Amino acid sequence: MAALLAGLRGHNAAQAKSIAVGLIFDSPNIDQTSYCWLAMEGLRRAENELGVAGTVYTTTKPEDFLPRLETCIQDGNDLCISVSFFSADPALQSAEQHPGRHFAVIDYIFPISTPHNLRGIYFAEDEAGYLAGVLAGMLSKDNLVGGIGGIPVPAVVRYLEGYRNGAYCQNASTRVALAYTNDFDNPQHGAQAALGLIDLGADVIFAAAGLSGHGAILTSTQSGILAIGVDNDQYLTLFMSGTVPGAQYLVTSAMKRFDNAVYDTIADVISGTFTSGNQLYNLEVNGVGLAPFHEADPLITTQMRQALEAVEKGIISGQIEIYDPCRQFQYLPLVIH
Repeated sequence: MAALLAGLRGHNAAQAKSIAVGLIFDSPNIDQTSYCWLAMEGLRRAENELGVAGTVYTTTKPEDFLPRLETCIQDGNDLCISVSFFSADPALQSAEQHPGRHFAVIDYIFPISTPHNLRGIYFAEDEAGYLAGVLAGMLSKDNLVGGIGGIPVPAVVRYLEGYRNGAYCQNASTRVALAYTNDFDNPQHGAQAALGLIDLGADVIFAAAGLSGHGAILTSTQSGILAIGVDNDQYLTLFMSGTVPGAQYLVTSAMKRFDNAVYDTIADVISGTFTSGNQLYNLEVNGVGLAPFHEADPLITTQMRQALEAVEKGIISGQIEIYDPCRQFQYLPLVIH
C-alpha cells in the first residue's frame, strides 16, 4: 500500500502553510467507483502529510456540480477539485467567478485556454492499456484475449486501443475481441459482455467500464478466466483484498493514479507552484501503470516481468509507439447473451 500511495514529487509541508481543500465526486457513494476511491486516497495522504483540511462533496447528477462548487467556495476552501469530465463547464464558470481560488478537474482535457486558477488533469490510459495488453498477450494460452469498454468516451477508447495494440505487438498470433456495454452503471451488462467473450474463447479479459466493468471482472474471474482491472488496484477494492471469490484470477489492474494527481495538485497550491492549463499524467511521471499481481504473482514469470519492464522503458523513451498496430487488426464477432 505504501508503494500505491507514493507521490510524484517531493514537497516539504513545513515550508508553507496548509490549506483547505474540497473534493467533489460524481457519485453519492465514493466507494462505488474505483477512481473515486483512489482520489480519496490522495486527499487522505495530503491530510496526513501536508496537514490540509479536506471536505468531501458528492453528487447524484451532473447538474449538481455547479452548486457543489459554489458550496465548496462558500465553505472557505482554497482549492476545489472535481472528479469527473461532467464538471468541466461548471469548474470553468466557477474559476472565472472566483479568481482568488484554485480549481482542478480530474480526467478532463480543456480544449481552450483556461483561467490562471484552473487546471485540467488527464491520463495516458493508452500507455496503461498497452502494458495490460502486453501482459494479456503473454498470458493467453489460446491466443485470444478480450476487452470490454463502457461508453466509448475518449479515455475508455484509449484504454482499449492501447490494450489491443499491446496484445498484438507482443504476440503475433494474438487475436483481440472488443465489446462496449454503452453504459458505466450496469454490472449485468458487463457480465453479459464477459460471457460473450468467454464463449468466443477469450482466456484473458480486460474491462474498463465502471460498475459495468465490475460485473465483467467478477463474472470472468469467478468463471476461472484471468482478468485485468482498471483505474485502481481492484484487488484491494472490488475483491476486498482477496476476500471475494475469484480474486486469484485477477492478474493486475491498469491504473490511473488519481491519488497522485490529487496530492500533487494540493501540494502545488501549498508551495505556490500551481499552474493552469492541462497536465498529463503518464508512465514517465508515475501517472499510470500496472498494479501489483497479488495472488496471481506465481503466474508472472521472470521473462514476463522483464518484458513488461522493457516495454515500459520503451514507451517512456519513445522507442515504442502505442499506435503502431504491428499488423492489421482482426475484429471478432461478439454474441452477448
